[in-house]
Amino acid sequence: MGKRSALIVDDDANLSTTFTFLLDERGYTTLTANQGRLGIEAYDSNLPDVVFLDLKLPDMSGLEVLEELGKRSHKASIVMITGHASVDTAVSAIRKGAFDYLVKPFSSAQVEHVLDMIERFRSLETEVKSLRSELNGIVHQGAFLTRNAQVKKVLQIARQVAETKASILITGESGTGKGLLARLVHDWSPRSEQPFVTVDCTALQESLLESDLFGHVKGAFTGAVRDKPGKVESADEGTLFLDEVGELSPSLQAKLLRFLQSREFERVGDTKVRTVDARVIAATNRNLEEMVHEGLFRQDLYFRLNVVELSMPPLRQRLDDIPVLADHFLDHFRNMHGRDVRGFAPSVISQLTRYPWPGNVRELANVIERAVAMASGPQLTPEDFPEGVRRPKPIAGIPPTLEELEREHISSVLVQTATMDEAARILGIDPATLWRKRRKYGLG
Repeated sequence: MGKRSALIVDDDANLSTTFTFLLDERGYTTLTANQGRLGIEAYDSNLPDVVFLDLKLPDMSGLEVLEELGKRSHKASIVMITGHASVDTAVSAIRKGAFDYLVKPFSSAQVEHVLDMIERFRSLETEVKSLRSELNGIVHQGAFLTRNAQVKKVLQIARQVAETKASILITGESGTGKGLLARLVHDWSPRSEQPFVTVDCTALQESLLESDLFGHVKGAFTGAVRDKPGKVESADEGTLFLDEVGELSPSLQAKLLRFLQSREFERVGDTKVRTVDARVIAATNRNLEEMVHEGLFRQDLYFRLNVVELSMPPLRQRLDDIPVLADHFLDHFRNMHGRDVRGFAPSVISQLTRYPWPGNVRELANVIERAVAMASGPQLTPEDFPEGVRRPKPIAGIPPTLEELEREHISSVLVQTATMDEAARILGIDPATLWRKRRKYGLG
């Protein structure tokens, strides 16, 4: 979870300073504004979690600011600040959507109490949202969201092996959520309080990647002006995530194999053997087994990495996740960009399930963000989406199988219908057959 933020809208500089100190102690980042209009602008730009809003401001009343903020799709917890003579007005503000009020002069303990209530309320909101999701067959774990039976099975296995020290290999196309899954395994593990360190195996040339992994000593190469530990050391007692491990050179594969076998390594340019205890999770969008047969990847390293394999299916094979993810991304991006977009026009979800999503969940997120930015009305319409999504073409070189076509067609009909009987009628099969096919294809 990112750091929480608070906005203080008050023309009393001393009071704003006091608030800033108290909020900083609670782990909040703070913004201040000494006028109502400036407060509204800061709210729109930063989307704070909490707002402390004075009833009396130089340019407009706190109630006017409250009313203006109430029109935004982003909803912060707003606490009114008032003097004794304006308590009735503050109570009126609560009826209009404020969370609570503070009467001047107030103590730090009172501010702490209000923050405790806000945080407790937010926690309950999250819990209720999670319970509603579960009732709809949706699993929401950290940043991971799914209702697909295949993905739920992957998550079930991931939770089981998270408790162990076993190396994990996460496979799947780019954009399917391999990094999110790796992080989830770490968060479920006994190492969750320790570092989660990511190494992008595609980002650097071989010599720099070796230094990035294992560190170096002063003078090891030009520019090495001091000793520097690598990411392997940084992950001690935590988790080392090797993203796109299939891109490693043969020499780095050998050094990684040695580390996996003994947990020992040397920094570049050093002879001192170092030992760390890091759980290794690797991910790849390549077929490592084929690479082994072609002599491009060491078989012994493949076996060391692939103690447990978690395979993430592409989005085109989990069409029942598209409405769930689309709603999630719409909610996220309308809040991020301050856009008052409330949902999808009826034909949009059907349109999204017909597109093959070569970039998977990452591409869906980008497309929804673009649509939110382009939207001219309260709902996203087909015109808000790129031409390629509206009129999809098959992925070049990958003709679908009959099973894939049947699965996608059944999934598309299930998404658009309210009951199994209605879906079976549209498909021209009996409900029992539909139930068997739904189970066969993992359609939740």
